[in-house]
Amino acid sequence: MIRKLPSISWKHTSMALLLSSSLVVMPPLPPAAHAASEGVYISSQSYFTLAQAVLSSTSLQFSVILHNRESRVMDFNAYGVRVTDHSGRSYTARLSEKKSAIVLPGQEQRFRFYSDINSGTTAEQLQVEIFRWDSSQADFMKHMGMFSVASVAQEGQASISEEIMNLHTVDNTLANDASITYQLGQSVRVVEEGKWYLYTQLSVKNLGAGSVKLPAALQVRLKEAGGLKYASAITDGKDQTFLPNQSDSITLKTAISKDLSEHDLGLEFYYMNQIQEVSLSSMDISSSLQTVTLGDTLDYMRQLEGEHLTVQAEKATYSNQADGVHVQTVVTLRNEGDSMASLPSLLASYQFGGSRASITSTDHTSRLSYLSPKETASFYFNAVLPEGIDPNTVQLVLWEKTTGSSANSSASGTSSSGVSGTTTSNGTPSSASAATADSTAQVPVTVFLLKGASEARSAFLSAPAYTLGEKLMLSSSGVVDKNLDVSLVELHTHVNEDFGYQTAIGKYKITNKGTSTIALPELQNELIDSQGKSYTGSRQSSVPELIMPGTSYVISYSYLLPSSLEEDRFALNVYDDQAVSQGKVSLGAYQVGIQEESDSDTISFYPFLVQFKDFALGWSYSSGSYTYYLNLTMAIDRPDPVIVDSNFSRVQFELVDALDRIIGMKTMTFTGTDKLINGKQKITFSGLSDEQGSSGNRVKIYEIVETANGTAKRLVKELKY
Repeated sequence: MIRKLPSISWKHTSMALLLSSSLVVMPPLPPAAHAASEGVYISSQSYFTLAQAVLSSTSLQFSVILHNRESRVMDFNAYGVRVTDHSGRSYTARLSEKKSAIVLPGQEQRFRFYSDINSGTTAEQLQVEIFRWDSSQADFMKHMGMFSVASVAQEGQASISEEIMNLHTVDNTLANDASITYQLGQSVRVVEEGKWYLYTQLSVKNLGAGSVKLPAALQVRLKEAGGLKYASAITDGKDQTFLPNQSDSITLKTAISKDLSEHDLGLEFYYMNQIQEVSLSSMDISSSLQTVTLGDTLDYMRQLEGEHLTVQAEKATYSNQADGVHVQTVVTLRNEGDSMASLPSLLASYQFGGSRASITSTDHTSRLSYLSPKETASFYFNAVLPEGIDPNTVQLVLWEKTTGSSANSSASGTSSSGVSGTTTSNGTPSSASAATADSTAQVPVTVFLLKGASEARSAFLSAPAYTLGEKLMLSSSGVVDKNLDVSLVELHTHVNEDFGYQTAIGKYKITNKGTSTIALPELQNELIDSQGKSYTGSRQSSVPELIMPGTSYVISYSYLLPSSLEEDRFALNVYDDQAVSQGKVSLGAYQVGIQEESDSDTISFYPFLVQFKDFALGWSYSSGSYTYYLNLTMAIDRPDPVIVDSNFSRVQFELVDALDRIIGMKTMTFTGTDKLINGKQKITFSGLSDEQGSSGNRVKIYEIVETANGTAKRLVKELKY
């Protein structure tokens, strides 16, 4: 038979509220009522023990354990708990969780309580009393024994990071059990628009039986050792509803002095009772002000309950350039959990030591909104720092973009003047600082100290060697779909003597190995020489938007190089400059070599191989003009089944004279009209004047590619008489 187990009744808690309300003076119990250290006994077989007492400035948290060594079920509802001090005052003990009150034979059950106590009370002055509910007694209680709190108090009371707050005290329209715990998260000190702010994250848990919001009258401020108090605002999470026994986070924002000491900092929650301030609780937050060094991994502060996200600043690199110090930091989030985790939207800012300057950096890479177990996501944050700044002294602030109404909330319970001040012993006001009630759509989560940032190595020196045709291993940044393979299949140069520069033409083969059509990526790339100079690639002017599954496509890029450059090896850097606010993110760099033009009769126009088997150059004269004829015999093969369309490169035949002047031109393609064919074909150059007819004329053959920067030409062969 299934029997429903009863839960601890709030009726008894309410009775405890009535009988042992805060600050009611009770006569001290006789010494005989104190329990031995082993426990408060119900019988020879069953007893209570006290465990894990944690004392903060205004609250006591502790656990009472009921040990049932008998053969019958025991019901904790039959017993009560309260806290007393050395003067006889008693304080209500409230359950901080809901659980079954039934303790089965041979079992033990832990019940967690909390009490609001007077500020300044020590553990040595407090006891936890156990009693049985008994209507025959004058106070309805049969006193069983007391525990000394000091005997089980945990160490580190001064730095306790969790507090309990009774919200009913602030707003009597709320339920009697409307209470929360708030636990200290991380505090970060940041610069925004030239001003210093302190953000503090708190994890809030609803201890009551019903949903609750933070009362409008609840106020909070920051206290420093020197006596100054700075009004704080709940900048994220103010209007959210906290569900019973559930946790969520809020973020406090405080405008602070640049010289604020990070020692002996405290948060104080309070409310105004007509004209008097009533302090609810306070918490030391000095330990939460930490900066994280490069390479350290920590739990992400704003993850959802049940998730396990970690964050790490993997590396920071910099280079000194003419316009300042270029710096890039790579921040990686990893899902260490066993289920999907939400991926936050992040941005960053660089702040320089104690100055009021900061530079925002964003990563616009398109990503999924979640991470699978053990999956990672890397964010690249680039910035140009002022000249002379040492990157090792710079801090990177990681921000999360917030959503919902919390981003539009303002300070909770601040006065119209927006000022909260301290008061001296005679009631006169001392110093004060204005509250920060600004709304925000982002909150900082971590500050990384970039100590250990390394100077960026030359891509030319660090790039691994590459063999044409191999797959380019590019980082998964979202620029290149994971189902696309990219490889460089050709790289040639040609000197354009008339224009004073060289042209390099590279061809990239892109293969869709997936099962659906995919958008062709716009591969941004550059060639970097041994001196670190970079030459940006210009893509062919027309490309298709999509690539079908199971097919390959070839795209050409041209690079303009100085005519004086004699290097034949470069670093090919494929990058993304759209995802970041400044600079670019390298997706992969490889050392590549320029292919030498072959003297062979077979020339590669990837994916075509063209063999010039035979040719004859002749002319005729009629009506005052010359006509030249090029009779070609060619064998055209396409060993790699790559898609070629009208956007593919073309072959241009130029008739030039002895002075290398162009006197005739004919352009042909590998597809469509004027297509080159296997076998014999005749190419005609007509309309030449008398002075252009010469036995010194010859034909130059080029591969040409139309790019955004104009027509790129590669000389592949020259035919002479």
